[in-house]
Amino acid sequence: MKKPSRLMDFLYGLVGMVRVYESADEVREVIADNCFNTLADRAKTHWDGVNTLTDSLAFQPGLLDLHDELHDTWHYLTALKARARDLGYGTLTEHLGSAADSTRDVLQAVATAAENTVLSPAIPASK
Repeated sequence: MKKPSRLMDFLYGLVGMVRVYESADEVREVIADNCFNTLADRAKTHWDGVNTLTDSLAFQPGLLDLHDELHDTWHYLTALKARARDLGYGTLTEHLGSAADSTRDVLQAVATAAENTVLSPAIPASK
């Protein structure tokens, strides 16, 4: 696959055009490049950030932001699924449905984690 030019992508973007790929192999390559070319930097950023957390309440801001991002992602996937269904793309609809369901599950787990940053009061010992 010929590597896309960032300049051409920028120029296309100015006129409302975006690059699309003609094969699943090209799509996989773009996904891999997007993930792995920045993997070390992303991991370092997150590890550096979490190393500053000192108590459970310090987890809240990040978890609440993450929940908000996941909620937006869930809505986007749900809308994409509906549109794919309307256009008759059955397999694509199924995959988008699975992605939306998985995102919903992660969304719920992150919400539970955020709630658990608040320490429960000690339960008094029974007499």
